[in-house]
Amino acid sequence: MSSQSIYVYGLIRAEDHHPIAARAVGDPEQPVTILSSGNIAALVSAIDLPEIMPTRRHMLAHTQVLEAAMAHGPVLPMRFGVIVPNPATLLRVIGFRRQELRARLDEIDGRIEVALKASWDEQFMWRQLAAAHPQLANNGRAMIGRGEQQTYYDRIELGRAIGAALEDRRTAARQQLLQTVTPFAIQVKELAPIDDAMFAHFALLVDRTSEQALYRVVEQLEQNDAGLKFRYVAPIPPYNFVSVTLDWDQHDAAPAPGHGR
Repeated sequence: MSSQSIYVYGLIRAEDHHPIAARAVGDPEQPVTILSSGNIAALVSAIDLPEIMPTRRHMLAHTQVLEAAMAHGPVLPMRFGVIVPNPATLLRVIGFRRQELRARLDEIDGRIEVALKASWDEQFMWRQLAAAHPQLANNGRAMIGRGEQQTYYDRIELGRAIGAALEDRRTAARQQLLQTVTPFAIQVKELAPIDDAMFAHFALLVDRTSEQALYRVVEQLEQNDAGLKFRYVAPIPPYNFVSVTLDWDQHDAAPAPGHGR
């Protein structure tokens, strides 16, 4: 791997390294190994491609390597698709920032990210909306049998009223869920919902020791309300709480620090 391009998954503490059995991105036959700069190690594999397409297979392989490493200690994940021209370049950049990177790894030690998405069953959502706002349902029924031109402006107003009522309900449900899960988290980030039925999308940074209690609370919420659907994924690399950008060009002419494997 002395001069070959390498794919970079993330950074770990050198003492946390254990063999990674997960398949490499790009070439599944390549081993996932480490390049060490003092007490920091990069999870890498050799790659012959100048860039890698974000296919489901490749992105899953990237995530699985990080998840395997997380079993043994904190991980600073790199975004998907980072390819470095050679190991020396990577070691130079890590070497210049070794103290900062080590501090960030120690800071997230024992912490994981949890992805939480909350949605309503669609039919349940509309039934609840009609029950809470009977006038909207009455206005809709009043238009039955009337022509489109005759009810044009009425339909526009009804659509606006339904949209506003739905947004109010979505906001209230999101805030209630946020209040429920926040005590279990060190930090919470609200992310954009991906469809109309989803009223909450959170990333939570939690201590490993608190994660099971959080899961039980979410599970109980779903059991108590047949109209609620949750997607709960954990543990995952803390993409939403750590952001590592390494500038390969900035230190390209600098001397490489001592390193080992």
